[in-house]
Amino acid sequence: MERGDSIRCKDYKKEIEALKLKLGSKHNKVFITSRDKIIKVIDEIKSEFGNIFTEEVIKCYVYEELSLGELTPLIMDDNLEEIMVVARERHVFVYNRLRGMTPTQIFIDEEKIRKLIGKIAKYSGRKISNTSPLLDARLPDGSRVNATLQGVSPRGSTITIRKFRREPLTITDLIRYGTLSAYSAAFLWLAVEGMHSRPANIIVIGGTASGKTTTLNALSSFIPEDERIISIEDVLEINLAHEHWIPLETRPPDSEGNEITMDDLLKNALRMRPDRMIVGEVRAEEALTLFTAMNTGHDGCIATLHANSARETLNRLRSHPMNVPDIMIPALNLIVSQRRQVEKGKVVRRVFEIVEISGTEGNNILTNTLFKFDIKSEEIKEVILSGRYIEELSTLNNMRIVDIKTEISRREALLELMVEKNLNRRDIHNIIQLYYNSPDMATNNLIHSTTDSGVIMGRSGNRRGLLGI
Repeated sequence: MERGDSIRCKDYKKEIEALKLKLGSKHNKVFITSRDKIIKVIDEIKSEFGNIFTEEVIKCYVYEELSLGELTPLIMDDNLEEIMVVARERHVFVYNRLRGMTPTQIFIDEEKIRKLIGKIAKYSGRKISNTSPLLDARLPDGSRVNATLQGVSPRGSTITIRKFRREPLTITDLIRYGTLSAYSAAFLWLAVEGMHSRPANIIVIGGTASGKTTTLNALSSFIPEDERIISIEDVLEINLAHEHWIPLETRPPDSEGNEITMDDLLKNALRMRPDRMIVGEVRAEEALTLFTAMNTGHDGCIATLHANSARETLNRLRSHPMNVPDIMIPALNLIVSQRRQVEKGKVVRRVFEIVEISGTEGNNILTNTLFKFDIKSEEIKEVILSGRYIEELSTLNNMRIVDIKTEISRREALLELMVEKNLNRRDIHNIIQLYYNSPDMATNNLIHSTTDSGVIMGRSGNRRGLLGI
């Protein structure tokens, strides 16, 4: 059982009020949910008033007044993916990355739940009331929140928080955890970048909590630094290291009906001279706008979509409410299919298929399966690579297909080295960007910082040889 924090803040009401008086208006507009900021504020107050108030009182003040009350210890726990308040006076549940779904010993009454919902809505600039009882919002640390009031959840108001890691998972994390192989990741690197000629249009698909946004975020790290990126989401989840990045967020209707939809933002983004557009999740009419953009020269678009297979993705795109005409579908190059599954008692996320759209034949959309997950080896493996997209790159760059495959292998070797080095997000970003300007310098820098001596062996043999060193 998760116990959260053993502090019973209701036992310190008088002391908390006394501390509030001492602090005055210092924290009037403060709302914090990230572990680092919570600890920092606690330490600041301790340094000033630690001789007057106990650490428990200071923690309770920060938890109750500046954060999420009883939920604050859960927000600070990096092992948790999800926090779920299911109703008044019932166990708060959590989804633990190691143990799965688990009840806690935390109970919250209806009044406190509604107070927390109000605080979250106010921070996000969203409205929630008995006449509008649904809330999609985010916390200051970027975690996504859904809340419902009693009008639609009769057992009591609910809160569901999808937590994000303090540091987003990188492409090397996905390789390390087996979501992608180094070779399939290297192919996607080539496709996202486009070899300075034709970046691929990509949709990442999967079910709920299959890791679509995490993979999209990791793939976005391959976008060259000198390109202008605009991302569009209902609630901000994408987190890029690029400087020239403009995140846009939808807005639900207010009391006067003013709403800003994904489609509104996508149409507006097209007027902002984007080099790249990233769409958090395609659901409705914005799909047609996105495919219209792809068909009029906006290459390198990346999006996510709820679907369980490439074929289901195509059916959804062609059906209401997306209604993308068949003639537009081939502007999409790749479908990256991801799922969450249980292996040896552990929940894992796998890219199980990478499919390319190869064209149309009558009413049929033609596809090629480039990579497929192999159950025996527990790895996604190449099926056929010399499809429509690689042939297009070959023509545009005046390169033989075998030379493009060699370039993929070179990037695979570099990714394997990054995995070994366990580089942080910023270093990975820097190495990738340096590679675009000088592959030799990037690989030399990484080799020298990764090895002390000897040869590092990879999937394809001598990795130094693959890197040209």
